[in-house]
Amino acid sequence: MNLLEARVALRPRSMSDVIDLAGPFCVTNRRLFVPLALWVSAVGGLLAFLCRVEAGWPWWAVWLIIAAYLLLASGVYTVAAGELLFRAPAEVRVSRVLARFRRRFSEFLVARVVQLVALAFFALLTIPLPIFAARFFFTTEAVLLESGSGLGSLARSSRLVLYRGVPCFGLALACLAAPCFFAVAADLLGNTLVDLVFEMGRPAGSLWSDGGSGYAVAGALLSSPFVASASFLGYIDQRTRKEGWDIQLRFMALADAENRNRRIAS
Repeated sequence: MNLLEARVALRPRSMSDVIDLAGPFCVTNRRLFVPLALWVSAVGGLLAFLCRVEAGWPWWAVWLIIAAYLLLASGVYTVAAGELLFRAPAEVRVSRVLARFRRRFSEFLVARVVQLVALAFFALLTIPLPIFAARFFFTTEAVLLESGSGLGSLARSSRLVLYRGVPCFGLALACLAAPCFFAVAADLLGNTLVDLVFEMGRPAGSLWSDGGSGYAVAGALLSSPFVASASFLGYIDQRTRKEGWDIQLRFMALADAENRNRRIAS
């Protein structure tokens, strides 16, 4: 790993630039993201199928399950994004990403639960929820990429967002809206293709008339790489702005190179 060769330019960006860069980041790293998306989406799709078809749950309950699953599954892509910052996709194996996520899953689960409980508590107290929602936005990166504790990651995220609450809240809103947009787009595309082109009706249901469909579920699940990438790039931006991370990495790389030269000389 060469710390001087980050695959994303470490410079301050506006949050609109971060969102614009998320899509190309996913496409550039498709060699790793595609197999991850297949695994993660297959598990989520099976979960939705069991709840809707086998158990007969209403669509609103299925969507709650999918939302909870997305909150947890997004961590897989965050770990992958962290690996891809300094490594090419060909150098990172799916098994490595899943193993690293599995090792941090217990702390990640604690962080997610505490995050949701804290947001619900602030909402009940009528404290301005958007402020605290933005402050906790980078909890995933703190616990998975910095090996923070479940509780400490919330404090770490809060420090990163300090004085940058409005831009981070805008990024949080975009990440919240992305699964809805992907679900609507997938439902329209799937039903248009199957109903109008192949004239097979709507065997997977309709988001508008039924409250959900197989296409919409697939779209929501496939939004996770984009959302995790946008969040990760926003995290990189915050660390660069507030901690001079680009300068830190250069010093670390120079120190590492000096140590290697010393070992060779000895």
